[in-house]
Amino acid sequence: MADRLTAFFSVALKVAVTATLLCIVVITFFDVVGRYIFNAPLPGAFEIQEFGMGILFFSGLPLITLERGHISVSLVESLFKKNAVLRRAQVAIFNLVSAAIVALLTYCLWVQAVNSERWGTSSAFLRLPHYPVMYFMTVMASVTCLVLLAQAFLGLRGDSLNPEEAEAGKGSSL
Repeated sequence: MADRLTAFFSVALKVAVTATLLCIVVITFFDVVGRYIFNAPLPGAFEIQEFGMGILFFSGLPLITLERGHISVSLVESLFKKNAVLRRAQVAIFNLVSAAIVALLTYCLWVQAVNSERWGTSSAFLRLPHYPVMYFMTVMASVTCLVLLAQAFLGLRGDSLNPEEAEAGKGSSL
């Protein structure tokens, strides 16, 4: 059941990321064509692209975290390679520290979203309110934090949230 839920979650995020990126690309294409061929850029394209980049990044964050696709540097990995218990502890500690950092980011985003809604901040040209995108970013950061916490606790047991890792038997790898 958990594997199906994780797979559904992964596919849903991939669809969201792909659709958002496609929208940004299409808007950029029409903006550039309009600007350089017809001397008439797409009105509000920059603002829509800004919102799209926030949605794109924060939609991809839980997905990359789930699939352990972050760029990593193995400075201390060789120290723990031979001892499985220490290796699991290392995975758990790194995930818990990352979860704490993302939790702080989530809190700061939440405060900004609440303030943005209270003050009524919006984009300059299209007058789109900022707070819906900021709340979405907060939710995705929260989901990322939950994924990191789950990976920390499952890492202690040698398991993984990622279905591909669980099948390959590399649940505790970074």
